[in-house]
Amino acid sequence: MKNKLALLTISGCMLALAACDDTPRFTVEGTLTGAEDRMIYLEATGIDRITAVDSTELGTSGSFKLKGEKPQSPEFYRLRIDNKIINLAVDSTETITVQADYQNMPVNYTVEGSEESSKIKELALLQIDLQSRIDRLYQQGSLMPFVLQDSITRMVARYKDQVKNEYIYRAPNTLHAYFALFQRINGSLVFDPLTNKDDVRCVAAVATSFENLYPHSIRTKNLTSLALKGLRNTRPPRQKSLTIEPEKISEAGLIDIALKDQNGKERKLTDLRGK
Repeated sequence: MKNKLALLTISGCMLALAACDDTPRFTVEGTLTGAEDRMIYLEATGIDRITAVDSTELGTSGSFKLKGEKPQSPEFYRLRIDNKIINLAVDSTETITVQADYQNMPVNYTVEGSEESSKIKELALLQIDLQSRIDRLYQQGSLMPFVLQDSITRMVARYKDQVKNEYIYRAPNTLHAYFALFQRINGSLVFDPLTNKDDVRCVAAVATSFENLYPHSIRTKNLTSLALKGLRNTRPPRQKSLTIEPEKISEAGLIDIALKDQNGKERKLTDLRGK
């Protein structure tokens, strides 16, 4: 009897502590059809790792509600079922609503309550479309290698111009601008943050904005470090100006050859010093 009372007391204390937990949190909720009895995960997408935040099993209705602790500065998260993901951005304690179908989850979903998440969706769809067009070029198999590479280079260049103008330079202080900098095509970064001068400018623009808004964020520190490396790598080499004072010039040793000039007079090289 005493043991039961002790367990009831402990349970009551735990419930009381949970009720008193006033930690600021954000919520991701919605409906995901076609995934009955599957687990859906909310994960934090860090710079070097993916961290589980919350999870739940989907029922027949497909409805879910997941929560996470408010990040100290805006951060990236993702919903995941198996290997299908939806990228999200969280600023504070907002509620983000997602509607999707399991089969077409990465491309066919709606998101409300987060403008940044909507912009990230736009960028993700643009990236998927570019990758699909490049894949189709490879599948044709009729293009010469140099023609194929030239076509891909031009496609990527057009894509970069669009993303720079419509997403990065238009709002460099946003998470979707940061997200755009690290998109990949064929496994490689679309933007070259270390050796391409124009791309380095994009990184520097976002880094400067983040430095002003989130100076203590680990993403800001990482981005600033990357921008500085890129600026150093793409900076034109300095040209040293050399001032020569004539009186300090010492003549080099000469092989003293004697030759006749145009008048037939023999002259030595040493006789022509200073002339």
